[in-house]
Amino acid sequence: MTDDLAPALSRDSAPSPRRRDNAGRQQRILDLLFETGNATIDDLAARFAVSRMTIHRDANALARQGLIEKLHGGLALRDRTATRKTVTYRKARATDSKQTIITHAVSLIRPEQVLVLDDSTTVAEMLPLLPALAPLTIITNAMGVITALTPYSDLRLICLGGDYNRPRNAFFGLICEQAARGLHADTMFLSTSVIHGTTAFQTNPDVVKIKRVLMEISDRTILLADSSKFQTGGVYRLGGLMPLILS
Repeated sequence: MTDDLAPALSRDSAPSPRRRDNAGRQQRILDLLFETGNATIDDLAARFAVSRMTIHRDANALARQGLIEKLHGGLALRDRTATRKTVTYRKARATDSKQTIITHAVSLIRPEQVLVLDDSTTVAEMLPLLPALAPLTIITNAMGVITALTPYSDLRLICLGGDYNRPRNAFFGLICEQAARGLHADTMFLSTSVIHGTTAFQTNPDVVKIKRVLMEISDRTILLADSSKFQTGGVYRLGGLMPLILS
């Protein structure tokens, strides 16, 4: 297969007011920290094309919610698991556009298919809907996927081991990649850090390696992304896009 990704995207209906822009940027900062664990003020200011003072205000807002810690010249995710459970964070992610994307993605799944699910927070939002489509086989490198789906006996789970990355709660590295190459799947669902033009990028080279291997073993690859992913700052190329726009 090629490395083209077919993303499910959603259009923005109208320009956002300043407060919504701030909330959206703060959400993207959290998404980035889930990918990298930490970031500098200067890097964030450049990535989002705003001043350092603006990033400081965003960091203060996130710190007040207990989501991050401010460090000298930067910020870091305070507690990955706790942040994901925080009501504020969950509400920020549960936008209409994301729910539209998830609903459409799940509609593409048929019982008895073999699926690949990555360790992204976007894909994690699909998990509660999968038991209703059982039986399914799930291939993943994400411990969060395994933990969430373990109670359902009609979901066969194949976990790719390897080098465990605690901040991401997932496995990476050579062992993980070799295990994946011995498998085959009907469809892979994944997310990414950045979409620039018609190309998807990641900020972590180890993440790119395993995602590209998983894409290779899948007959179809579907990228789940909303408009917040369209930005500059991508470093490692994941793949080109063949967009499917949801109106």
